[in-house]
Amino acid sequence: MNKRNWDPLLLLKVFVLCVVGGLILQTFDIQVMNRGVYQATTRSIVTRTKNLYAERGSIMDRNGVVFAESMRDTSDNLGYSRLFLQGTLASQIVGKVGYNGSGSMGMEQIYNDSLRGDEGIRVSVQDAHQKEVYNRSKNVIEARTGLDLVLTIDRNMQEIVEKALKDGVAEFSAKNASAVVVDPYTGEILAMASYPTFDPNSKNQGVDRAAKNEIVSLSYEPGSTFKVITAAAALENHVVSPQKVYANEGKCWKWNPKSERICDTHIYGDMDMSEAMVQSSNIVFAKIASEVGAMRMYRMARAFGIGERAFDNYIGEESGRLLKPAELTRDDRTLKTMGFGHAVSVTPIQMVMAYSAIANGGKLMRPQIVKEWRNSKGEVVKKIEPMELRRVISEKTAATIRKMLYRVVNSGTAKKVASQKLTDVLFGGKTGTAEKYNKETRSYDRNLQVASFIGLAPFEDTRYVCLVLVDEPHGKTVGGLTAGPIFRRIMEGIYYHPAISPLAHNLKQVKLGSPCDKDFSGMMVSAAKDFAKRNKCPVRFEGKGLRVISERMDGGLVNGKTLLLGDAVAKKMPDLKGLSLKDALEVMGNIRMNVEYTGKGRVVAQEPKAEEALQKGAICKLTLKEKS
Repeated sequence: MNKRNWDPLLLLKVFVLCVVGGLILQTFDIQVMNRGVYQATTRSIVTRTKNLYAERGSIMDRNGVVFAESMRDTSDNLGYSRLFLQGTLASQIVGKVGYNGSGSMGMEQIYNDSLRGDEGIRVSVQDAHQKEVYNRSKNVIEARTGLDLVLTIDRNMQEIVEKALKDGVAEFSAKNASAVVVDPYTGEILAMASYPTFDPNSKNQGVDRAAKNEIVSLSYEPGSTFKVITAAAALENHVVSPQKVYANEGKCWKWNPKSERICDTHIYGDMDMSEAMVQSSNIVFAKIASEVGAMRMYRMARAFGIGERAFDNYIGEESGRLLKPAELTRDDRTLKTMGFGHAVSVTPIQMVMAYSAIANGGKLMRPQIVKEWRNSKGEVVKKIEPMELRRVISEKTAATIRKMLYRVVNSGTAKKVASQKLTDVLFGGKTGTAEKYNKETRSYDRNLQVASFIGLAPFEDTRYVCLVLVDEPHGKTVGGLTAGPIFRRIMEGIYYHPAISPLAHNLKQVKLGSPCDKDFSGMMVSAAKDFAKRNKCPVRFEGKGLRVISERMDGGLVNGKTLLLGDAVAKKMPDLKGLSLKDALEVMGNIRMNVEYTGKGRVVAQEPKAEEALQKGAICKLTLKEKS
């Protein structure tokens, strides 16, 4: 049998044909049978999806002054950094943003969903070096910028309040101080702060008490400021006549041989309700509460908002504690002590809204911190309207209590509150000094107190209701000598501020079209006299100088004015370069010129420039910078 001779060349041809056939089959499988699978695999190798970070909406005051805004991060074109342009100012309201870009406190946290916007998606095509090929990449879903939040806060008023608190803490060696200013007719919060405060731009602050807004988060015994609620319960229910006289009990009162005493600071003699409010008598208001009864006291306190949160969504807000009628009558003392502000705990926001109801004629308003929302074009997309929750007391009852509050400042425990600068603004208000309750000893500590004052400015046709709270003051500890003066400084700062004063140079409006419808401020004496004579405007002059520096309505002249004379503090712009912000503001405060500033540190630029002639109504603009 012959062996078949195999040709090596033939074997090579067969091998090549097999390889080519295999490649053809594989190519057919890739390009036809499983084309979609292999295309997806290829795309996953050269493309990536990226999140497009949405720009966070700004937070600003009622006039558009920005508190917080986002700036594109230079290290990542797709990311943003959060900047707090006013530093510590209003930081407890505005809050802070955490490491993940979400709000961690304050408005930043409460309204995080509206502020943060919606992230987008970008499909990024990358080359072999994993660098993006921009002409082949695209945004498949665009990021949507968050909404801008406009607060009811006024930046200038906020600054006045925070400075007054800082000075007050230093003066009275206090642990803490808080204040809030409210428009009683709308419920809008115009300023709100606690001191010490914190810097939201700092990475190391914002976790202790300084970061808390104690106007909503602090629960405390109100002391004598609660007496207005006791008075309202008595008057509204016609239980006690304002003319009813309570017999003198001396300095302390025991209603039975075994009872604990209730004491006043001094012996006041016989008193009616109004005089008891003026002298802040615990004894009389304990008796009034007993006559009103537990149920009516409870219902009135609840109607004023005591024992329930004032806001719907304020994170960290406390509700205080209001005992139920059965708890108030568990013994023969608790109801009596509630009459003068013990056996009940409140928050500052509850108390300032209660006093706002007295100021506006008896209506409890919802506190309002948000004015409106705007889109990235500046268009208003949602406006928050004031909300009346309920009528608490009649206008007659409210008016009666307002007169009592005026007497408290005029001749009572708050005499130190009356302003010598604002002679035409008649304050009303109530002092409070409550001893802190020690849970360990189950008793009140006479050495640790919370002093407070809640004021109406003015007491009729009230523009502002302001609460001031001083925690653990030393030296002077009563509300009339601590919280009261802070209230006065806040009001003086507001009324004398050129940008926010209710009426420039004038504390009461002159009717338009009247003979005195003229701004005399800045006029020479001779020109003011000529104008007044020609227009039959009754005026009188006070002080010395050649120029009218301010004016006020004169109650002794029908539609007339008192013109205050003096000399201009400055005619030329001072040189502020190199000064700290505090020092610069003090200098400009003497000139009474409105100041706007940007940055932090010391003044590096100013407008108007040094030595330029000052123009009425001009604004001083400062640029500050920290040393590098």
